[in-house]
Amino acid sequence: MSNMLKRISKIKRRSRQPAEGDASSGAGETSEDSSEVSKVDFIPPLEIEKKMPTYFTMGILAKECLIRGFEIGVWHLECTMRSNNLSTYSIGKANPDLNSVSGGVGMREKFGSFSLAQAWQTDGLLGMIGANSEVLGAGVYSVLKGFYGPHGSAAPKVELLAGFERAPLKSEIIIPVLHSPKFMGYLLLQPIEHFLFGGRLEFDVEQRQIDMHALCVGYVDDTTEYMLKLEKFKDLRGSVFQRLGDKWAFALKANLFGENMKAFTVGGQYQVDEKTLLKARISNDCQVGFVCQIKVTDNIEGIYYFGFDGNSPMSGDHKVGISWSFKA
Repeated sequence: MSNMLKRISKIKRRSRQPAEGDASSGAGETSEDSSEVSKVDFIPPLEIEKKMPTYFTMGILAKECLIRGFEIGVWHLECTMRSNNLSTYSIGKANPDLNSVSGGVGMREKFGSFSLAQAWQTDGLLGMIGANSEVLGAGVYSVLKGFYGPHGSAAPKVELLAGFERAPLKSEIIIPVLHSPKFMGYLLLQPIEHFLFGGRLEFDVEQRQIDMHALCVGYVDDTTEYMLKLEKFKDLRGSVFQRLGDKWAFALKANLFGENMKAFTVGGQYQVDEKTLLKARISNDCQVGFVCQIKVTDNIEGIYYFGFDGNSPMSGDHKVGISWSFKA
C-alpha cells in the first residue's frame, strides 16, 4: 500500500490539470469541482502529508494517461519559487486559442501550522487562510477562502473547507459562508488494502436541492487500477489503467450507462526513458491526440501536444500545444 500511495502522491504533485469536473490540487480537492470561489488551482492552500488517497484520486492513473497534456491549449507556463516558508507562484496560458489568454501571480507563507495565501489573476483576487494539526492520531485541516471579482462584478464569495483523515476514513466538506451557493463534500473509506469506496454530494443551499450525488468504488495496486462511478443513480462511468511491463501501459475511460452512453476515450503510453513519456489517445468522435512529456530535471518539465480530427485528418482542425513548468 505504501508503494501505491507514493505513486499517487507523485502523480498529484506534478499534475495541475483538473479532469472531467474532478480535481487534484493538494489539500482541498473538493473545492475545484464546481465551486466558484476556488478560481485558482496553481497555489496549494496547504501542504499536507496525506496518508490516504482522496475521492478525487480514484481513477487518477487513467486520467494521467488520457487527459493530462491533451487539454493544455496553445501554450501554458508555470513558475514556482520556494524560500524557507515563503513560496511564490505564477501562471500564464492561452486556452483554447490565442485569443483566450489568462494568468495570475500569487504567494503563500507558512507560519508553523498556519498558512496565508494571496493570488492576483485576470478574473479577480483570491485570499486563503489555512491551518492543519493532528488530534488523537487524526489529521484535521481547514481553509477559509475568499474570492473577489473584478471591479463592478458580483459580491465577494467566501467558503470554508474542512478536512479529516484517519485511516481507514477520510472526508472533506465545503461550507458556504458568504454568497457561495453550494455545500459540497465527500467521504472516502479504505477498509482493506487496494480497495476504495467513496461518496460525494453537492447541495444547492439557495435552491434547496441536491445538484449532484455520486458513489464510487475502485481498486488500485502497483500495476492496475479500476474505477466505477455512479452519478445520480442513472449515469455509470468507469475507467481502467493497466501497466504492461516497465514501459507500456494502456487506459480506457467510458460512459457505461445513462446520458451520452457511447462516449469513451482509449489510449496508451510508452516510457522511453526516465525523462521521456509518450502518450496517444482517441475518443469516440475520432479526436486523435499525441503527447510528449519531458522531465529535464526534478524541477523542470515540458509537455508537447498535437491533435487532429480523425474524420478529416488533412482538412480538419489541427491543435498544437506546449507547456513548461519551472520550480526552484
